[in-house]
This record gives sequence, structure tokens and C-alpha cells, in this order.
Amino acid sequence: MSSQIPIILASHGPFAQGLLECAEMLIGSQENISVISIQRESNINEVKKHLFETYQHVNKGNGVLILVDLLGGSPCNLASELVITQNDVVLYCGINVPTFLEILSNRDLPLHELHQVINDVFPDSCINVGEQLKPLAQNDSEL
Repeated sequence: MSSQIPIILASHGPFAQGLLECAEMLIGSQENISVISIQRESNINEVKKHLFETYQHVNKGNGVLILVDLLGGSPCNLASELVITQNDVVLYCGINVPTFLEILSNRDLPLHELHQVINDVFPDSCINVGEQLKPLAQNDSEL
């Protein structure tokens, strides 16, 4: 299973853990998935550090897929920093059960192909945050 793309699920509250538990009830136990739940009392700097350490730990050289709940929320904003600073991170927000099940069913694909499956099968369901950040990064580099 080491060739499977590692996944980080991050959310406000217990949503990410619940999503994983739901998927495992439907299709069985999953490996190499990390959950980060931001609680009301969470220290954002500690969460940022934990997210980066989790990325480093799960990344086996084939990239990392990060799935978050809301565009513009803390999990998304923190993960966006990884998208900007690392070249092997794909970030989607708006994750839901059907999309997550499709992702889990295709985790043996290379990251760029898994990325394409998400775009093809669920074009209106999840937002590719990296695509949203590209124009911003290009503008910054032009300054």
C-alpha cells in the first residue's frame, strides 16, 4: 500500500475524522491517511507546525493530497501554504463523502492522475485550491 497517495484530511472540528470513519464503514480500513481537526481552542501556529510535520511524515516521494472542508477557512489557509512552498501537494476544499470514496478508490494512481479524476468526476463538487492560487503566485512573481 506504500504506492498509494497519502492523504491529509483537515477540518474545523471533528468533520475530517467523521469523514474517514464514514468511508471506512463503507469500503474498509484505510492506511496512510492523517486527520487534523482544528478545535475552537487550537493554537493556529501549533496547527500549522503539526500540518507541516504531518506532510513530511506521510510524504513518501509520490506527493500528498490534502482535503479540507471550506475554502478560506483555517485548514484551507494553512494547507495553502504547503501548496505554495511544496511542489508535490494537491489541495482540494469542499470534500464530501462521494468525492472522498472516489479518491480512495483511485489512490493507486499517480498524484497528477488522481488530481485529474477529481476534476473529471466531480468538477463542481470540490475546488482545486492550487488552481485558485496560481494567478496570485504569478502576480507576486511579477512584482
